[in-house]
Amino acid sequence: MDIWELVQATKEKSDDEIAKMTSSLPVQLSPQEVKLVRPIFDKASIQWILFGPPAHIQKQIAEILGKNRTKKLFAYFNL
Repeated sequence: MDIWELVQATKEKSDDEIAKMTSSLPVQLSPQEVKLVRPIFDKASIQWILFGPPAHIQKQIAEILGKNRTKKLFAYFNL
């Protein structure tokens, strides 16, 4: 799974489905975490893939997942 698949899934799938999808990632998201990051991912653009999410977005995600888990997730996606 790449970052764009995850972002697109937040637009089409339930929190539980996305949580199950993330089981293959180094950082698995709970349904509650999916619910919290969904509004953030709704703002995603192609620029995120090219340049990574903006600093303020990274901070919002880190507030939900914690710094270490966010770093692992971004490293996995090469962001």
